[in-house]
Amino acid sequence: MKANILTLIQDDIKISRLTNTLDRLHVPANHYPLGNAKVIFSLMEILEAEQNVEMYYKLIEQATDLEQCNSKEKLEELAEGVLRALVGFDSGN
Repeated sequence: MKANILTLIQDDIKISRLTNTLDRLHVPANHYPLGNAKVIFSLMEILEAEQNVEMYYKLIEQATDLEQCNSKEKLEELAEGVLRALVGFDSGN
C-alpha cells in the first residue's frame, strides 16, 4: 500500500510541476488536481478535512522546485517526505 500511496503523491508532484511551469510561461493553466488526495487520505485513514487537504497541497507545492526534483531519485525522496508529513496528520480532526 505504501508504494501505491507514494505513486499517487509523485503524480501530484508531477502535475503541480507541470502547471507551475505553464504558469511561468504565461500559458493559462489552472490547478488540475487528480483527486489523489481523496484516495490517499482514505487509504491512510486521514480525515478529509479542509485543513488537511490544504496542508497536503502545500506540501505538494513545496516539492515542485525543478532544481530540487531533477531526477527520479529526488522525486522519490520528496514523495517520501510528503508521506512522512501525512503520517503526522491527526486522523481525528
